[in-house]
Amino acid sequence: MRKVIVIILAILFMIPIFWTVSSSLKSMNEIYRYPPTIFPQEISLEGYKNVIYESQFPRYVANTLFVAIVSTIITVFISVSLGYGLAKGTFKYKNFFLEMVTITLFITAQVIMVPLFVVIKQLGLIDSLWGLIIPAVFTPTASFTAYQYMKDLPNEFLESAQVDGANEWQIFFKIVLPMSRPLIAAISIFSFTWRWNDFVLPLIVINSGDKFTIQLALSALQGQYGIPWNEILAFSVLAIIPTLIIFLLFQNLFMKGLSAGGLKY
Repeated sequence: MRKVIVIILAILFMIPIFWTVSSSLKSMNEIYRYPPTIFPQEISLEGYKNVIYESQFPRYVANTLFVAIVSTIITVFISVSLGYGLAKGTFKYKNFFLEMVTITLFITAQVIMVPLFVVIKQLGLIDSLWGLIIPAVFTPTASFTAYQYMKDLPNEFLESAQVDGANEWQIFFKIVLPMSRPLIAAISIFSFTWRWNDFVLPLIVINSGDKFTIQLALSALQGQYGIPWNEILAFSVLAIIPTLIIFLLFQNLFMKGLSAGGLKY
């Protein structure tokens, strides 16, 4: 019975993706046809051709990849370092900092959007891709998940390394990070997907068309005299591919990271 429910839910979740892919292969006339067709009666690649050759799609992809990859690398390092320090550290006010991280879990991004914009402006990062990277490198969810994961790391390995004369940086890079590969994979996938799909922050930071990210460019496809649905759907399909590939490549580590850390609270 459980498998049947899972299969039904999977089919329901796949319907929008199937419809997007199917409709992206239709002509504009067929998209507006009623009753709608499930499969394209005649495959049309007009939407894909217009997106790839008549827009700055490669530049949009490059901008988004730069933001997503750099942000993810910094986020992983900060989150894993903070989680390790809070879980294994013995410094003063550790509980206070842990409570601060926990409290920030309940603060939504929309609440801090105005002060965040003011800070970005004062730093001179408006209309800069770094304005999308620096404000978002700390994520409380990733940090708290890292803390939960680090609590279960065996202290014996760390103590043995200290006895052998290893300092904290050597322990972190040579022992903690290799043992945290599932955690790193989970945080990386979440972080990359968030940055790749982010729309609100680029909307308030980026002004120049040559610095648009994927989501900004997708929103700009709506024309003054009509909506080119074939191009929008083709653009959407192309935008899904990178995150799908990353998840398929690291799904085993991703599930291990979630089960080891994020699901225990």
